[in-house]
Amino acid sequence: MRSVRTARSLVTGALLGRRAAKVSRLRPLDFGPFGSDLDRLTPERRVALDHLLTGGTVASIQARLTEGSLTAEELVIGALDRIRRLEPTLCAVVELNPDALVEARAADARRREGAVMGDMDGIPVTVKDNIGSSGPMHTTGGAVVLADHIAQEDSPVVASLRAAGSVLVGKANLSELAGAVCRQPGVSAVGGASRNPYGAGYSPGGSSSGSAVAVAAGLSAVSVGTETSGSLLAPSAFNGVVGIKPTHGRTDGAGIIPLVRRQDTAGAVGRCVADAAALLAAISDVVVESGSLDPDALSGVRVGVLRADILSQRTPLEDTSDAEEVLARIMEGLLDSGAIAVVAEVSEESPGQFDRNFAKVVLGGLTWDTTDFLAANTGTVTDLESLQAFNLAHPRRRMPAGQFFVDLATLSGITREGYEAASDAACRRAREMLEASFDAAGVDLLVSITNRHSSLYATGGFPAANVPLGLRSNGMPTGATLIGRRNEDELLVDRAFAFEQATCLRVAPGLDGR
Repeated sequence: MRSVRTARSLVTGALLGRRAAKVSRLRPLDFGPFGSDLDRLTPERRVALDHLLTGGTVASIQARLTEGSLTAEELVIGALDRIRRLEPTLCAVVELNPDALVEARAADARRREGAVMGDMDGIPVTVKDNIGSSGPMHTTGGAVVLADHIAQEDSPVVASLRAAGSVLVGKANLSELAGAVCRQPGVSAVGGASRNPYGAGYSPGGSSSGSAVAVAAGLSAVSVGTETSGSLLAPSAFNGVVGIKPTHGRTDGAGIIPLVRRQDTAGAVGRCVADAAALLAAISDVVVESGSLDPDALSGVRVGVLRADILSQRTPLEDTSDAEEVLARIMEGLLDSGAIAVVAEVSEESPGQFDRNFAKVVLGGLTWDTTDFLAANTGTVTDLESLQAFNLAHPRRRMPAGQFFVDLATLSGITREGYEAASDAACRRAREMLEASFDAAGVDLLVSITNRHSSLYATGGFPAANVPLGLRSNGMPTGATLIGRRNEDELLVDRAFAFEQATCLRVAPGLDGR
């Protein structure tokens, strides 16, 4: 019976996968709590707020809030207005926070009383929908089986955001269950198919697709995503924004729907390094003081460029035919920043070979870590087979782009003990390989492209950041991946800022005025 069910699921998934781009959200966004406030927004004020939300920074917004020419309430209304206008196309936001304006007004009241809570006070934020938030919002992971799930309390990450005074605008869409369901990035049964704001023909990346799209399109100033392996940095690169994944353990992973619990890590997305750093400081123990980032942090620093792997990158998610040109931008940026660029390589086995072995870890994480969460929080799913059967009962609604990875994990039959052993071994091997690369080149910073080495830095728990490199020859954004040594997050953030200041290559999407 199991083989028949699996075969049926594979066929259904293949057929539905062809229509994945047409996947729509399960339930509409509810603008009811904000209707009268949105209706009072004048065209002139809309233009000004659009400009702030697409071109402002956390620091410039804070300056406007301080001088009194802007209120947090106005800014959040502007964000909600942009969501209302753009969401039918972008599918970046799964659910709105009905208390968003209440939180914004509370931020304004604190400011009037001289009790501002820091750089993030009053700043509109979205949070990936696999990160637990207490009611009334849901935490679904994009899966229908969790469509009605409400976390009993805020996860530590969300609690930290609230303690910093941030305004939670809503939950961001994602690749369902952090990419553990279907092969098309940015698709979930609850949130629909996220669209890259630079063009429908470009991948939005995954699994933190909604977080990256929301920031790129100015639906929120910053966003919290998560990374298991490229899940934060790849969508950041593809949507032309900054993503910072801290060392594993420097953000609290409690309350996050797991994929591979030993490496799932919450991180920050912003339109510039300073914005992402401000958000990261609010949700982690990475200490980054406002205005303290050093534009000369790369001066005289030896940086290892993973040249061969950058030039040989091949992926169906982006056109890499202009790899030589993109590498030239990286080298020019390092030169302009004062860095000493040297060629580095990943020691011994290739990243491709490691990736093939790492696939067992991801399937094991889905089989055990993810389903443990589902078993504890649903009355329906107790194991992988029951998740598969639940989706197959109403495939067009529950698995509109198929469930390829669920089927594959079911067929793999990995045991809990086998998964734990594979995860331990992968983490140990990834650390050995990257540390050997740092040491062999005599560097403390490695540079790659998009998510070329994500299975290594994420599995090994290393910090990494994406810095935009402009557009590829076909018009799709790309980015440089900066990989730091473990627990040298503050240095990594400074060096990412220095590289950003030396390159200034980010190009905004053409969404203004919509």
